[in-house]
Amino acid sequence: MSSITPLLDTLVHQVMKQRTAVEPLPRQTLPVQQILPTATTTEFSQAGQQVARLIAIIQSLQQQIPSSNLPKGAAHVQGSQPLFPGAAELDAARLASRLGQAVRESGLFYENALSRWAADKLPLTNLLRHPQAQQSAAQNQSILGQQLELMQSGVLRLETEIWPQVILQMLVQPERNPLIKRWRDQQEADDQEVPAWQSEFKLELPTLGELRAQLRIQSHNLELRLQCQPEHLDKVKAEVEALAIRLRKQIGISIADIPVTALRSEVSE
Repeated sequence: MSSITPLLDTLVHQVMKQRTAVEPLPRQTLPVQQILPTATTTEFSQAGQQVARLIAIIQSLQQQIPSSNLPKGAAHVQGSQPLFPGAAELDAARLASRLGQAVRESGLFYENALSRWAADKLPLTNLLRHPQAQQSAAQNQSILGQQLELMQSGVLRLETEIWPQVILQMLVQPERNPLIKRWRDQQEADDQEVPAWQSEFKLELPTLGELRAQLRIQSHNLELRLQCQPEHLDKVKAEVEALAIRLRKQIGISIADIPVTALRSEVSE
């Protein structure tokens, strides 16, 4: 369990830190599906023209992008090379830093980086790492399509190799559709709800096989569930209490017991 423990610590810390996941590789199926944000009929009728106008603007921009460059699903970040040469070099702090850097420099948040650079809050070298600074306008249309999808759904996928052949697939999304939440915050400025975030990730580890986790985060409260191969169930259960203690001490969150269940076979009858 020496490798999975810092991995879990880091991934949970990254989701907590991001309070603000890619099309799966052919060899694997992404474990998580986009969660459809819930909203009552009253909310939609009240949001009315404001939400419809925002959606219309986004869809109008999407129509100007060639269909071949539009994202098929959520916006995604895909790593081009392993983050570490092997399990022995895995370090939780460096893993958190590299995952954060992969998202920040993916191009999905280029305009934010540009405004920070203009305000002397970001070095030019960091800005130039974004694909928009390295590609042609035609190549950047694909990124623009993903940015529009991210604005509309709030769903972000990440896929990268932690070390060779150990692939992380991750999804992060707000519990409430961002367009609806923005409207509600404007209407209820004195009574804004605390945003809740949901995340799922899947890892393929040499010693444990497939491991999945589901998280829900709101303020400093975390709900975490784990799934693993049946033959490793006792081993994972033996580690979760220590994991919960570290999360409380290092991140300062409130977390209840972490349930661990066996993965079901996906072989059809």
